Amino acid sequence: QWLRDGSALAGATSRSYKSRVEALGSALSAAVTATDATDQTGTATSDPTGPVRRGTLDVLQRPSLSGVARYDHRLSADPGRWAPKVKNVRYQWLRSGDPIAGATKPSYLLAPEDLGARVTVEVTARRDGYLPGTARAERTKAIDHRVPLRRMVSYHVETRGKITADLATFKRLAQETYDDARGWRSAGMGFKRVAKGGAFTLVLAQASWVPRFSSVCSAEWSCRVGRFVIINQTRWLHASPAWNAAGRSLRDYRNMVVNHETGHWLGHGHLGCPGPGKLAPVMMQQSKGTDGCKLNPWPLRSELWAHPSGKLSQAPADHNARVWVD
Repeated sequence: QWLRDGSALAGATSRSYKSRVEALGSALSAAVTATDATDQTGTATSDPTGPVRRGTLDVLQRPSLSGVARYDHRLSADPGRWAPKVKNVRYQWLRSGDPIAGATKPSYLLAPEDLGARVTVEVTARRDGYLPGTARAERTKAIDHRVPLRRMVSYHVETRGKITADLATFKRLAQETYDDARGWRSAGMGFKRVAKGGAFTLVLAQASWVPRFSSVCSAEWSCRVGRFVIINQTRWLHASPAWNAAGRSLRDYRNMVVNHETGHWLGHGHLGCPGPGKLAPVMMQQSKGTDGCKLNPWPLRSELWAHPSGKLSQAPADHNARVWVD
């Protein structure tokens, strides 16, 4: 007769006893009753055990990952194999060893913040009566852009008029926009700043200077004329009334205006709102309003210069002759 904290356990009368969850923290003992040939009986009780502790889960096979280690691709986790078997597992995705907030599902869509980092998943297995077991999958290689680099474009930076904005900051933030996984780089297009020359010139211009590039350009907005991608300094420093009224950040505006004007140089024309509540195309004139679309500083998938064949489309033959006012 098996006993828990001195009390008999119903039905526990075999030579062995497998402790259950209810026994956690309790002491177990066994009362043995012996009968001799004359039917005389005697009972002796064992010393009690120490308190019953939780068991441990053993990893028979570590968790593993499947999927492509590129931005905008999805990684999936296999929880591995555990002994004894478990059904209750929890996931926590990690970026360079740190937990990613909210990333607790069996799969994870790689985000721009993951670019250059190594991503993995930690699996926590649970079973009644056992301590939680944790194990991590092997880390991925460093996360790369959505598609490989297919074309590298060089550019250089110039200024026009009186510049009060910090030029070093302008150069740095513009290059960050070009390098961002959400931008034109997501179509396989890379941008490299050079000291002079290059395929196009990125200009930070005093507002009153902008119309000097073309009579079509306005001192109120940015512009693109031929090889010149012109960022209006007033807009760079203060965004636009429509953007500010929507409560969006200045950094997002700077991403948008660089992407938009460079998009013109790449051969993209203006686009309208695809529908109320949808993200605005980056080639929409968002500085002036969005017609019910949501402000968006990055090219939509439909705007990227990528085809299912993997080949980049070609810009219109006259794209460097066009003038775009934004």
